[in-house]
Amino acid sequence: MGVTTRLGLFALGLVAVFAAMFGVGSVVGPLLPEGAAQQGATGTTDGDTGPEHGDGASHTDH
Repeated sequence: MGVTTRLGLFALGLVAVFAAMFGVGSVVGPLLPEGAAQQGATGTTDGDTGPEHGDGASHTDH
């Protein structure tokens, strides 16, 4: 088996593994910390007024 064939099979194996892991990740979904889903459901921002609220400050200004 030549070098080109071995590299091709290696690349094909990588594609197969990444495709399988992408499929598993799509089925399982994101794994969030325990309280993250409840915080997102409340809709509060805890006083965080970022650039999306128009104050012009970036997160690197802190």
